Order: sequence, then C-alpha cells, then structure tokens
Amino acid sequence: MRLVAVPVAVTLGLLAVAALGTGLVGRFRAAESPEARAFTSLLEFDLWSALVGASIALYVAVAYAMAYAVRRRWRLPVDRPAPRAVAVLAAGAVLLMGAVFGVLRFFTPSGTVPVPLDGLAWRIPLLLVLGMLAASPGAVGLWDVQVRLLRLSRRLPTEPGVLAPVGALRELDRAWRDAVRFLTGGSLIISTAVVDAGALRNALLAHGVSEKTFPASSVLLYGAFFSVMFALVFLPVVVLWRSVAGRLVEVTVRIPEADELTGEWMERRARLVAFLRLDVSLPKVLAPAFGILAPLATGVVSLFLPGSR
Repeated sequence: MRLVAVPVAVTLGLLAVAALGTGLVGRFRAAESPEARAFTSLLEFDLWSALVGASIALYVAVAYAMAYAVRRRWRLPVDRPAPRAVAVLAAGAVLLMGAVFGVLRFFTPSGTVPVPLDGLAWRIPLLLVLGMLAASPGAVGLWDVQVRLLRLSRRLPTEPGVLAPVGALRELDRAWRDAVRFLTGGSLIISTAVVDAGALRNALLAHGVSEKTFPASSVLLYGAFFSVMFALVFLPVVVLWRSVAGRLVEVTVRIPEADELTGEWMERRARLVAFLRLDVSLPKVLAPAFGILAPLATGVVSLFLPGSR
C-alpha cells in the first residue's frame, strides 16, 4: 500500500514545488510599481511565471534522479571513490557553475534587457542557480564515468596472450548507459531554461518592448551556450568510451595471422563489435550526444509561440 502511494505523493509534491516556484520567483512582490503591475497583468506573463514554477519542479525531479544514479554507481565500497576524490568532483561542479554564471553575467549584465518586473535582480539569478544546482549531479556523474573508464583503460593488458580483466564488458556497458542517463537529465534542464527564455521574450514583446531590444537570436544563443558547456563535459566521455571499447575488442578477440582466420573468429569478433556499437560510424555512435542540441530546436519552437514576433 505504501508503494502505491509513492507515485501520487511524488506528483503532488512536484505540483507543490511548481506552485511555490511560481509564487516566489514569478509573483512574490513582483508588481509594486505601476509599470510592473501592467506587465504582470498580461496573459503572456502568467504563462512565463507558470513555466518558471514548472521548471523548478522539473529541476528538483531531475536533480533527484541524477543524484540517485550517482548513488547507485557508488553503492558498493569498491565502486565508491575516496572522500578526497568526491571533494574534487564536488569542487569541479562548483567551479563549473561559477564559470557559467560568471560568463552569463559578463555578457548579459543587469539592465541589458529592460524587464519591467520588481526584484528582477534576484529572480533571474536565482532561477539560473537552481538550474545549475540541478545539473551538477549529472556533471559529477559524467566525470565519475570518465574516471572509471580511465581506470579500466589502465587495467587492459598490452602484452599479447593476457586476458582482459573480468567484468570489463559489463563495466563498459554500464558506463555507456549511465552517461546517456546523465546526458538526458542535462538536456531536460537546458531545454526548460530555453523555453523559459522564449516565454519571457514573448511577454516582453506583448508589453511593447521592441524586437530589436530582445531579438529572437538571443534565445537561440542562450540555448547554444548551455549546450556547448554541457557538451564539454559529455563529449570527452563518449570519445574515451569508444577508445576503451576498441581496446577491449583487440584484447578479447585479437587479430590472428592471415592464414589463421576462421568463421568462428569472425563471428565472435562481429558480435562483440556490434554489442559495443563499434560497427557504426562515429556520428551514429554519438547520436545520444546530439540530445545536447535539442535545446536549440526547443529554442526555435519557442520563437513561434503566440506573440513571439
């Protein structure tokens, strides 16, 4: 009975978070000046504030899912990194967040876009920080995958006749699945941020702000920036994974002399190559990584929402 109540409780909890997010970031003391009251009375502003609340709820859900995935990677003592390594991963996430926040604040200083909303100086930065906090478990997870791949690479033998370590294939498969899982979470966060930016632009255009002040390209550049930043974390993992997978094939099914080739050897090697996706081109192997570019498509769609032009 308790398990049946869990999905209902999770859904209601996320709805409560969305309502609190809408009230705090989108509505709390947002219309104290006459211009702000006129802006907040628009239907487009209602849509933006509702999307902000939904985004915060999504951030909570994604952060929990990715933190749970990291915890599962560390569930066994042998898989758990040392406290110092955990501290390094956490510090890296903090530095990455600081770099992203600093770059955005440098290129989009306060007042760049005149948003007639009281308390804007803390609303947008708060939403940005919440999104980066939600994405940080995914960055930590991807770095952990990369570390484990480096360790596996060192364990692979280089001398002929030496077998691959036990469990290497399972570890490679697990690394790929976890990397795609972390990528999916990051793409969801970036996509919602782009949708929020597009909705805010629509509200400003409805309020009378000129399109030159907040051009459509700004929304696309916003999504492109976050996509590139997340790609810097994910793509090295993909390249390293493919390299380690190729080495595992060479170790497990070594290429014999030309006169020793047999149908059994070719079938065995083909099965392993197909399982590790090494028989397809690199763009197809990187297909999950192209999920990073989904926010750009989302940004294009957001520009065609009512009032976006």
